[in-house]
Amino acid sequence: MTARSRTRSSPAGPNIGSVQSVERVIAVLDVLGRAGSPLRVRELSAAVGLPRPTVYRLVRTLSVHGLVVAVDSGYTIGPRILSLAAHRLEQIELRAVGRPFLLALRDDSAETAHLAVLEQGQVVYIDKVESPGPLRMASAIGKIMPAHSTALGKAMLAHLPEAEVRRIIESRGLPRRTPNTITDPGRLREELAAARARGYAIDNVENEDGIRCVGAPVMDHRGQVAGAISISGSMATITLERARRELGPRVRATAQQISRALGWEGTLPVREGGES
Repeated sequence: MTARSRTRSSPAGPNIGSVQSVERVIAVLDVLGRAGSPLRVRELSAAVGLPRPTVYRLVRTLSVHGLVVAVDSGYTIGPRILSLAAHRLEQIELRAVGRPFLLALRDDSAETAHLAVLEQGQVVYIDKVESPGPLRMASAIGKIMPAHSTALGKAMLAHLPEAEVRRIIESRGLPRRTPNTITDPGRLREELAAARARGYAIDNVENEDGIRCVGAPVMDHRGQVAGAISISGSMATITLERARRELGPRVRATAQQISRALGWEGTLPVREGGES
C-alpha cells in the first residue's frame, strides 16, 4: 500500500473542517475499542495509518488522562472511558425503567412528567411525558437547566454530599431566572434541607414564569442519586396546597418505586409540610 492510498483510506486522514489531532485520537480509541486484546504501538500504527512516533505520543497522552492503559506491552481502553460508558448505560437503564412510571404519573396527575439526571452540576432531561392539556413547557429531552431553580435539581442536590453541593454552587452560581428564584446560598441550603426531610422538592415558579413543579430523587442500587422525576404544570393547576398534600407524596412514592426497580432497598423520608 502506498503512502498516498493509505492516507485516503485511513480513518485518521484529513477532512475539510475537521481538527486533525482530534481525528487521530478518535481513530486510535476506535481501533482500541474494537480490538479483542491490547495492541502494540506498531499494530496501532498500521491500523490507523500514522507513524509510530505519532501514535506513541498519542497513547502516552491518552494514558495520562486514563483514556487508555498499558497492558502486556500494549495498550487498551482505559478506566475513564469505561466509567463514562458505564455511566451512560446507567442513564439508558434509568430511562427504560422509569418510562412506565412516568406514564402512570402523568395519567394520575394530568400534568407533565419529567425524568432527569445531574451532569456537571446541571439538570439534563432524559425523558418527558406531556400532559393531556394544552399547556406546553420549555423543557425538552436533552435540554439543560440549572439545578438550583428546578424541583428536579433541588431534589438531587438535597441528597448529595455538602462538599459537592458547595462546589456546584461555586462553579455554576445561582443565576436568577424568575422573581422567585433562590439566589442566596444560605437560603438554598435551607430549601435543600427541607426537601431532604420530606423526600421531595418544590419549584415554586422559580425556573419558568407561571410553572410550578414537584420533584423527588431516584436512587441507584448503592443508595446514590441516579436522577430525579417531577410533575410540572401551571401555577393555576398545581397550587402550593396541591403540591404539598397530593403531588409531593405521589412523586416521592413513584421515585421510591423506580429506585426499588434499580435495586435500592432504602426509603425516602415521609415528613410532610415545611416551607417551600
